[in-house]
Amino acid sequence: MKIKKLMIALLVMSTLAYAQEDRQKFSFSIRGSYFIPYSKTFNKQLRPAINSDLGALDSYLKDLGLTSYLGEMSKMGGAFNFGGEFEVRASEQVGLALGADYAFRTLIASLDSGGTVGLISYGITETGKIGLSVIPITATVRINLPFSKVRAYMGGGLGYYFARYTEKESWAWMEGDETVDTGSRKTVATGDAVLPHAEVGVEYKLSSRVSLIAMVRYPFGTISSFKIKKASDDPAAVGQKLTFFDSNGVQRDFKWELSGPVLGVNLKIKI
Repeated sequence: MKIKKLMIALLVMSTLAYAQEDRQKFSFSIRGSYFIPYSKTFNKQLRPAINSDLGALDSYLKDLGLTSYLGEMSKMGGAFNFGGEFEVRASEQVGLALGADYAFRTLIASLDSGGTVGLISYGITETGKIGLSVIPITATVRINLPFSKVRAYMGGGLGYYFARYTEKESWAWMEGDETVDTGSRKTVATGDAVLPHAEVGVEYKLSSRVSLIAMVRYPFGTISSFKIKKASDDPAAVGQKLTFFDSNGVQRDFKWELSGPVLGVNLKIKI
């Protein structure tokens, strides 16, 4: 918490200092980008465990004589970001950009099974959804590079990353016209971290006030702890760490490794 307060204070002080410069320039950008976080815990530990459990159920139902369709959960790859930023430029060489983005990705695993065994028809469905979202609020110092034909910059800064994990599971088991078992559960957890990042970009002017920027930002670090905010099947779990069992039956804390490139395009307007 002290780190967050210090960061906010530094941002306010920096903005006030820049505002006193006679050569200041202001601009606002809207941007879209594609974020490709590493996501090791999800891809190499949680996902295999989910697919292993579904695979075991699929094998069991097939052994009973039912026909099944298994849709395994895919890896966490990239996610589209949308956001904007406000830039205060102290000179032609140095500027401070304050920005915010939103990225969201949903991954689904499902099992549909049905058939007739001993003159009794069966229908079984199992669906799991995991949603991961992150809101980075970033502060970046940018320094223009001495190129004559194109405006390019490099820089770095800090970001406060607020993430949300949502897990939904629903199931239904039908025998003939009767519902034997049906239900659903939902778990929501959140986590945050302050992470450093590096950034480079190239700007192309469309007019005296409007330009396009192609940029690459690379955050470094991990949100190492998620706390449960809602657990429909276990209210006593609220406030505890979000954990899961991997394919070997080992209980692990859920983490989200956010190191990875953010490839973006900004539409910049001077104001």
